[in-house]
Amino acid sequence: MEPLTMLNLAVALLFMGALVALFGGGRIAYFFTFSASLSIFLTSKAGIDGFEGEILPFLPTSVNVDSLSALFLMVLAFLSFALSLYLLDYKLGGGERYLGLSVNMALLSALLFLTTDDLERLTLAYEIFAVFTFVLILTSEMKDPKTAAWRYIVLTQLFGITPLLTATSLAHAAGALTLEELRENFANLPLGLGVMHTLYLSAFLVRAGVFPFHTWVVRTYSSIPSPLIPVFIIGEGLGFYGLLRMTEFVLPASRTAGYIIATLGAVSAFATLYSFREIRMKRKFAHHSIMDVGIAFFALGASMVLGGTAGAIILIGALLHISYQAIYKSAIFFGLGAIEHYGEEPNVCSIRKLLRGHVISFLISLSAFSMAGVPPLAAFVSKWPILEGIAMSGDILLWLMMLTVTFLSLFPMASILQIRRLNRELCKREVERGEIPLMIRTVTGAVAIAGFVVSVFPPLLYPWLASAVRGINGSVPESPFEVFFTSPPFVLAVVLLVAAPVAGWRVGRVPTDRVSELLLIFYNAGDILKEAFGFFLDWFRKAYIHYVLPVIKVIPKHELPLVEDVDDAYDYPLRHLDEAMFMPLIRAIERLALWDKSRNPDMNVLISGFAIAMALLIVLLGVFA
Repeated sequence: MEPLTMLNLAVALLFMGALVALFGGGRIAYFFTFSASLSIFLTSKAGIDGFEGEILPFLPTSVNVDSLSALFLMVLAFLSFALSLYLLDYKLGGGERYLGLSVNMALLSALLFLTTDDLERLTLAYEIFAVFTFVLILTSEMKDPKTAAWRYIVLTQLFGITPLLTATSLAHAAGALTLEELRENFANLPLGLGVMHTLYLSAFLVRAGVFPFHTWVVRTYSSIPSPLIPVFIIGEGLGFYGLLRMTEFVLPASRTAGYIIATLGAVSAFATLYSFREIRMKRKFAHHSIMDVGIAFFALGASMVLGGTAGAIILIGALLHISYQAIYKSAIFFGLGAIEHYGEEPNVCSIRKLLRGHVISFLISLSAFSMAGVPPLAAFVSKWPILEGIAMSGDILLWLMMLTVTFLSLFPMASILQIRRLNRELCKREVERGEIPLMIRTVTGAVAIAGFVVSVFPPLLYPWLASAVRGINGSVPESPFEVFFTSPPFVLAVVLLVAAPVAGWRVGRVPTDRVSELLLIFYNAGDILKEAFGFFLDWFRKAYIHYVLPVIKVIPKHELPLVEDVDDAYDYPLRHLDEAMFMPLIRAIERLALWDKSRNPDMNVLISGFAIAMALLIVLLGVFA
């Protein structure tokens, strides 16, 4: 079967699964997801050699799949496969129809995002993923989904889709409709390359949940069923893929951008310290998740700074890490879903249901130790090339960030031991071992074992990795052996990586209150930053209520002081919005776009983009309610 046919088939199956979930309900929709995952895997296999063309006759979309896309497609196929089987035997809370719709449409948008080279379609796929993951949060029956959904959609719309729409409009003004055309015409951009780097950086940092846009991760993870968290893990991978694609394949190389990305990634690693304040398992592992994605971004930035053989080795480590963490984190959350299957929230006490003789406890532990970097498991293997490549260089800033990240890498192991210790000390109530459905056990085990196999045997992924990095940097080692043992600094990398879990083992045996005292200064600084952010967020909310709501809702002036929150405005009727009221803004944009007669912007594209942005803003402001 031709690759384009397989890709079309995968899109069709996911769309049909979404429709079946919406109108038919039930779990038959996940059979379509299962079938689509097989087509995606075949597409990823064909993508190693590359192919291009056009899909979707009703919405013509150009695609260009290379080895980099193929690597992420393989991870998408595997997680889609696991999700489809797991959800067949799992009772979802909330509107099951809308959850099935959201899962299939989110996977569909991820597939389009990874394969298209059309800037408009890429932006559309980004927005579809944001909207349907928002619906996924909103329709779950977990704790406080509305607050989590509101914060998530605000971040993705204001700092995600808005910069991406702006960047797409600027690219169209330069005559670029595809990624390749943007690379060839960046000299014609109305604004400088620094602006494009900033816009794309903002959009993809939000999608990946990296500092300073990491705030949605913990609240979102704790507000949805554990088996659905892998959908957001896929989204984190999309953020990394999008930034890698833009910074290494499209826009000219920038050492400054590399330092910024590396710094933001290293700062994100500090999130792991907050895990010591949590006894709820999903929130605890969410903090570790921010660290994992941050390490991948740190490695991406370091590879941009160094280039050459060192940069290629670091980038291989970054791709390994973003792939491995998607697998072992999914296994962990699939395992936590077994606790929710009993109707309890996963915490240090309820996890006793899994610790009493279940084989699934071993599988979760295997994935948790992979996260902790225990040799020779996943995080140990993926961090090895990252540390080795940086150790080959003499860049002081990268060395400082590397040592900081290595120090923080001891805390996942300490956190795992803390769970076990608190379980023995605080949870005296005996619990009965419950029976876990076969499909939940099977999928959790398969994902955990897959994460173990690909980490212990890196050559399994090396064809994808080498081909992907070769498209960026020609200095790619011929074999995995040369990646891990390319120069004497590999000894330093191994020593640091072995020392981190050993130190974590010792820290994990220290009483939690003692560790918290040692981290008190860091916690206080974080609380100050949180309060400062909360002040600006509260100011934004008040400004929205007093100045924006009266424009889109018919609220009498004497009743406006009674509106204290967004929910209070839902009962008021919608104000009619005449398109004429937007004409002054459209004319202003037109004058701005024509500031230089040498430019030849496509005004239809600009106005269409503005119309789309306004439509999204109206949805964001709650007009749909």
